[in-house]
Amino acid sequence: MTVNDLLKTIQAKLREQKLTIANNMVDGRMSDFESYMKAVGVAEGIEQSISIIDDIRKNFDTEDE
Repeated sequence: MTVNDLLKTIQAKLREQKLTIANNMVDGRMSDFESYMKAVGVAEGIEQSISIIDDIRKNFDTEDE
């Protein structure tokens, strides 16, 4: 497994986690506003992580050229 493959796998797992959070919100599984706000913060952190990994992958791609 290459580094790029590993980063793709991590991104996929992060997207799965973000989707789970979104589904919980849609299904009304947030017990209160505080839980909702925590979930929003976690989802934003996941999105930022995905973006950072994407930037790293792009750097790997340009270095390989």
